[in-house]
Amino acid sequence: MDSISVPSSTYSLVAGVLLLILLTFLKKRNKRSLALPLPPGPPGWPFIGNLPQLGDKPNRSLSLLAQKYGPLMTIKLGMQTAFVVSSPSMAREVLKNNDHRFSSRTINTAARTLYYQGTSLIMSPNGPHWRLLRRICNTEIFSAKRLDALQHLRTEEVCKTIDCILEDCKQGNSVKIGERAFMMSLSLVGQMVCGKELLEPGSAQAAEFKGMVWEALKLAGILTLSDLFPFLRRFDLQGPSIKTKILSQRFDNMYNRLIEERLAQRANMQCSGNDVKDFLDVMLDLREDGTQLSLENIKAMLMDMFTAGTDTISGTIEWTMAELLRNPIVMRKVQAELDDVVGVERRMEEADIGNLPYLRAVVKEVLRLHPAAPLIFRKADMSCEINGFLVPENTQVIVNVWSLGRDPTAWKDPLNFNPDRFLEYNIDYKGQDFEFIPFGAGRRICIGLPLAQRMVHLVVGSLVQAFNWSIPMDNQAGIDMSETFGMTLLKTVPLRAIPTLRNVMKF
Repeated sequence: MDSISVPSSTYSLVAGVLLLILLTFLKKRNKRSLALPLPPGPPGWPFIGNLPQLGDKPNRSLSLLAQKYGPLMTIKLGMQTAFVVSSPSMAREVLKNNDHRFSSRTINTAARTLYYQGTSLIMSPNGPHWRLLRRICNTEIFSAKRLDALQHLRTEEVCKTIDCILEDCKQGNSVKIGERAFMMSLSLVGQMVCGKELLEPGSAQAAEFKGMVWEALKLAGILTLSDLFPFLRRFDLQGPSIKTKILSQRFDNMYNRLIEERLAQRANMQCSGNDVKDFLDVMLDLREDGTQLSLENIKAMLMDMFTAGTDTISGTIEWTMAELLRNPIVMRKVQAELDDVVGVERRMEEADIGNLPYLRAVVKEVLRLHPAAPLIFRKADMSCEINGFLVPENTQVIVNVWSLGRDPTAWKDPLNFNPDRFLEYNIDYKGQDFEFIPFGAGRRICIGLPLAQRMVHLVVGSLVQAFNWSIPMDNQAGIDMSETFGMTLLKTVPLRAIPTLRNVMKF
């Protein structure tokens, strides 16, 4: 059968018509985008915008401003425009309905320096590299199978901590809850990541490392002139501060030593015969197998593990114990539940968590009032419309998680500590209930949620099962609940408490 020929002029005509239709569509879309307004927001100062209005606790300042300007609000940070999300419905729009448009994040100069040019999982923009790191973490360190295989490590660390507190109890010493929780988290993360205790608990080196982690999280929240005024970047007038550079080098030296030591062991075939490989071995295996991972990428991932994996867990444990000390009736109810479910002949185990609804409610209430990450940062990967407002491409979007947990339209008596609310309503923190997203939501929900969930419940349950706790005599004015803002929200005044062995315990 002969083929039907079409004159080339016809092809040209069709192509021209299609091009005209496309240009008309784009023109209309651009006009429509230009016609959309930006969300309302507070007037700012010339040149510096709304920076003076944020203060040293931006989570609180932004929450107050949102009460006047609405749940989607525009602010100016120098020359940078940012939108602030302060209601569950707006959070749902950004983190669920438009998650694919807001799946990257902005990175300031300090964070870029500390996190290896933003190549870590936490800092990487959405793309193939981020998806590779996410897949590695999901399958090799935070999967249920891997966490179950490493359960003995968590049990050992908690038991060691309880035994140390028993010695303090005998001597009548007070305990710095946050410091103990941090040392335990550091030891656990060290064993999961590199198969050993990184630093001796209680040593000067361990205390120094804790200071390094907190300093890194604090510096990562500080904006430089280049962050506020992008046109200055080409002049490099204010790159990373000397303090940031020195701190980055200290972390880098530590990670270099870990990697060099492990590479030498692998070359001499001295690695452990343990069936469960640690995270460093997994990353090095992937690098040798041709996966697009450099040593810099591996160090960036170590930075994620040792910062996000220690301070967030220990901070949540400290806030929980502080609220229990302020609410002794709640503490006694937790202890009664533990006595009833676990008994007094053995120590609490991870398997018990699912049978302790009141303990779980207490942890949820603490996460509602004291989320480890008070603000979630995202970036618009493309221009879009949210609730009738224009969100231009590359705009920074800040979700005020702290404000969502205290929203009076979503919570009854939002400022009161009341765990019972979580027994009455089926609300969880896994990214589907947008009035309560302490771990974030969407594709960038906190990758360490499964580990944090196990650790916080196990540690808090173990502490209140074994001991009664009281405030030291020199602190009878009450527990200072003030907070220090950073990438994580920590107590300004570390919690000290005196343990007394519970008479009911038989172990």
